[in-house]
Amino acid sequence: MGFERRTHLRLPVVWKATVTRINGEQLPGSTDNVARDGLNVILPKSLVLGEPVTVDVVTQCSGRTCYFRMQGVAVYTDSLQANLGTAVGLRLLEPDPGFEALILTLEQGFGQAV
Repeated sequence: MGFERRTHLRLPVVWKATVTRINGEQLPGSTDNVARDGLNVILPKSLVLGEPVTVDVVTQCSGRTCYFRMQGVAVYTDSLQANLGTAVGLRLLEPDPGFEALILTLEQGFGQAV
């Protein structure tokens, strides 16, 4: 049994996410789930554990398009079956306050829906 390090609720949402490596390589993907302090993204290839990246997330919020650019580090990577890509867990180093507020709003709605 593995040790659970998550400190916040994970919300299942699909948002556009582009991960940029230090060398400038951009990996287009999408989120699988998000939290105030991290997110899981599906990418076309793996990252190295501990690799620092920039992640750009685009979503709808408050009836408009919201864009967040944050720094993160890869803490999990797992190849998916049948050429579906790689699931990569990112811990956000300094989450954008607007991103945190959006997630908090979603958490409140999620709790009411359960």
